[in-house]
Amino acid sequence: MADLKEALHLDPFIPLREGTGQALPHVLSLGTALVAGVQFTLLAAALLSLVRRKPTQVRGSRLAWGVFSLVNFVGPISYFLFGRKR
Repeated sequence: MADLKEALHLDPFIPLREGTGQALPHVLSLGTALVAGVQFTLLAAALLSLVRRKPTQVRGSRLAWGVFSLVNFVGPISYFLFGRKR
């Protein structure tokens, strides 16, 4: 039965490191992947917006906003709320 579980991946846990006994449930790994995807999408959108805008359309330095955008969630959202001139 253990071989069948391994072959079909029926075990609800994904091993983090071989031989350590630590495991992460599939739901948590899917949630982590979803959050990471949202974070990288926000980052990409903020950086693309910074590159495409003229310096007069951004409040403050574009370089500073680009660096600040690297801060998880806070940076890109702050740029969209406060860094862009409408």
